[in-house]
Amino acid sequence: MSIKNLSMIAMMTAITAVLGAVPPIVVPITPIPITIQSIAPMLAGAILGAKRGALSMILFIILIACSVPLLSGGRGGIGVLFGPTGGFVFGWILVAFLIGLFVRYSKRLTAWKLILVNIAAGICVLYICGAGYLSLTTAFSFSEAMKLNLVFVPGDSLKAIVAGLVAVRVRQALYVNSSSTNKVNTL
Repeated sequence: MSIKNLSMIAMMTAITAVLGAVPPIVVPITPIPITIQSIAPMLAGAILGAKRGALSMILFIILIACSVPLLSGGRGGIGVLFGPTGGFVFGWILVAFLIGLFVRYSKRLTAWKLILVNIAAGICVLYICGAGYLSLTTAFSFSEAMKLNLVFVPGDSLKAIVAGLVAVRVRQALYVNSSSTNKVNTL
């Protein structure tokens, strides 16, 4: 892998870590905090592509496993990864990968297409991963855990929109002269 690719992966990992500096909002009805950090896998997949986006999330999780407090609220360590919210964090790998695949195979990438994919993969797939893991680590059933996600839909929808708009602009700036990537349209 080239130095440029490694740098891009490290930069996206750093962006994910910086987003963790924003304090979480704790909702009393769920053990899952509201964080801005869940926008990172959407951006990683859309900007870096499937492989590099997923690798940036894997690197982030490795740092968390090494007890680096990079998750929102200054959390880190193996206990956090295997706690009730771990499924959401591990789901970031799949989210980045799926969004990256879409970007790779999209004929003409528009912000609207990317927003829809962010909603499908960045929200729906992530909720399934998180709810499944939450139901394994707590007394919640899968359906109860999925219902707990309803509180996050408005904020996560906004994150999907922002990620789509930002990623299209960043891709234009990064890949405008590259023949190896697909065409990017703003709308």
